[in-house]
Amino acid sequence: MAFAVACAGNDSKPIERSGGGVAAAKGTSSGKNASPALTRKQLEGAAIKSGDVSGWEVSVPKSSAWPIGGQRMMADKPACQPIADALSESGAVKAVAAVERSAVAKDRSGVMVRIRLASYPGGGAEKVMSGLSNADTSCKGFTGTGNGVRQHMEVAEYGGHLTAQSSIALRLTTRIGQQTVPVYLDAGRVGSSVEYFMTFNVTGDDPGTGWTPAEVQQHVKLSAVH
Repeated sequence: MAFAVACAGNDSKPIERSGGGVAAAKGTSSGKNASPALTRKQLEGAAIKSGDVSGWEVSVPKSSAWPIGGQRMMADKPACQPIADALSESGAVKAVAAVERSAVAKDRSGVMVRIRLASYPGGGAEKVMSGLSNADTSCKGFTGTGNGVRQHMEVAEYGGHLTAQSSIALRLTTRIGQQTVPVYLDAGRVGSSVEYFMTFNVTGDDPGTGWTPAEVQQHVKLSAVH
């Protein structure tokens, strides 16, 4: 998922929670009784596909074939690294399997959701969400670099609606050329997995929320296998 906004158009024609600051993850657990990490095959079965979401076209982006741990955005501020990791294919906590999907609204509005499902062993999913929660104390923005791309991100909370076991909801703002693009990042833990949603409009318009039918249906499918 790393730098999907900057690379818009590479994977498909359209392309891949309240008060200021970063939202604290809600409902975290100790991970002592964490469920087993899902395999790639199980994640593939849990990922949405064409026909699952009315009014949305779902595809598999090219980046889905990349090896686990192959792409990572590095933040210039250590406190912001968990957020940069949430935008990446790799992070401080290593996933054992991951899949990605792109969902594009068919109404020609330009709204797109990049989805990443990742499974973690040994309480890793809780560690990911804890890192995102801890980022709220000091991360208001950062510059991320990697894979030949450099992006500055402003960071703020927004009122997300993802009903996972723990979740965060962030509104990121970045510039692509001369255009300012709002990006909504929702992440939530479901058992040993974390679901990441990055929602934006390819026209640069503000979609206003990351809460879409694609996110709703993906959460339902992932929850069903845990």
